Amino acid sequence: MTVRHSRHATLVFAIAALALAADAVAQGAASPHTVTTTKFTIDDVNISKTFYEDLVGMPELRRFVSEGRLVEPFMGWTENGRMGLLAYTEKEAVEKSPYPVSVVFLPDLDEVAARFQAAGQPFQLRSGDATGGVRLAIVRDPSGNAIELVEREGPPAVGGARLIVSDRAEAEEFFVRIFGAEPGQRIQNDTFDEVFMHVGDGMFVALFEPKGVAPLAKSENPVVAIYSTEFDAVLERVKAGGLRVRERSSGMFLADDPSGNVVEVVRQAAP
Repeated sequence: MTVRHSRHATLVFAIAALALAADAVAQGAASPHTVTTTKFTIDDVNISKTFYEDLVGMPELRRFVSEGRLVEPFMGWTENGRMGLLAYTEKEAVEKSPYPVSVVFLPDLDEVAARFQAAGQPFQLRSGDATGGVRLAIVRDPSGNAIELVEREGPPAVGGARLIVSDRAEAEEFFVRIFGAEPGQRIQNDTFDEVFMHVGDGMFVALFEPKGVAPLAKSENPVVAIYSTEFDAVLERVKAGGLRVRERSSGMFLADDPSGNVVEVVRQAAP
């Protein structure tokens, strides 16, 4: 990936994320689905927790622990907009994506930059002049996950999950068919094709297809969690589509999208 490609992609990521955030608030009320969590694997809980709390300013909400297998701190400001840091006992050897896998909205990037600089951590702040009016930065956590930080007025928030896909159209069809999702803003150019999906309440799901780049091997672990009051119907649609599905309990299953990204679906009690 060239520097030019990286800067251009970053600009469009930020602008589209900001536009989608406003749309999601207006459209999500009647949906049976809620996108609650963007997920990725980490190497060490304490080191990662310190990075997100002390540098990004993102508190831990709570954590899930499966003895001898997994510790998952949930970082964020609300339960329907959080990061799940997956620290498995058995580590996977999968190369991290060069593209941001999660978007975070923050009200003041200067404060964040000062914390990174004081800690001796790299932080490249891109001014509004360089990015069409949006101030942003892309940082890497201690495990190599790329996170996009976007300056936006209002309270801080985990904005959404970005799934790196090998075919944008196939991935879009999957989310439309399985969740009744609605495509939102789409950006297409010589280097990537990206669409922001309205899956329901909570965060956005962006489907990002790099062009001219060989796809990386996919993690066996989930990259996004979606809670659904139509859990049984969603499960049946996934099974009918023929893609891999792993039922973990009566209230949770993992499904592959057409690119191999693992989507976690959790049963949500009807209000």
